[in-house]
Amino acid sequence: MTDHELVEGIKNQDRDAIRHLVSHYQKRVIKTASYFLGNLEDAEDLSQEIFLEIMNSIGKYRHEAAFSTWVYRITVNRALNKSKKNRREALVERIGSFFHQHERRAAGISEPADMERSPFEDEERRRLLYHAIERLPENQRVAFVLHKFEEHSYKEIAAVMTVSLSSVESLIHRAKLNLQKILLPHFSEYSKKTI
Repeated sequence: MTDHELVEGIKNQDRDAIRHLVSHYQKRVIKTASYFLGNLEDAEDLSQEIFLEIMNSIGKYRHEAAFSTWVYRITVNRALNKSKKNRREALVERIGSFFHQHERRAAGISEPADMERSPFEDEERRRLLYHAIERLPENQRVAFVLHKFEEHSYKEIAAVMTVSLSSVESLIHRAKLNLQKILLPHFSEYSKKTI
């Protein structure tokens, strides 16, 4: 099915076109969203909203870019919005937890000691990388994720982000530098060396 046939089928609410849309893009949408959310279950839930948005806003697709680029643009925007919402909710939860811990300490209830983890374990590295990527400015994070994890070319990223090719190059370069600054202290054997 060509992009034109797919778009026209979705506009006409054709079941085969909608099935094709979901079967063709579902894994890509979930994978992309998971890089921004850091959680596969949230990405799967969000994918349903993304497909609804695609079907509801198909009339806004103008054929100026490839249909896949338009789908990625919607996916990235939705995932970023969800990520911001998750961060706000996590902040509220941390604040509540902080006050709860103080109440427990005041009542003489001790907290269990955390087990030390090696920063070189795979899971710990993934967590550190995810949190470092999360700290990047939004435009750097989008460009970096689309390039390094989704393996898009700079040209494709420029189309998704609606920026110039040189802007994409600059964003990815700055993202790498910022990640180095963020991650270097976590690996003390490297941070103590003088360069």
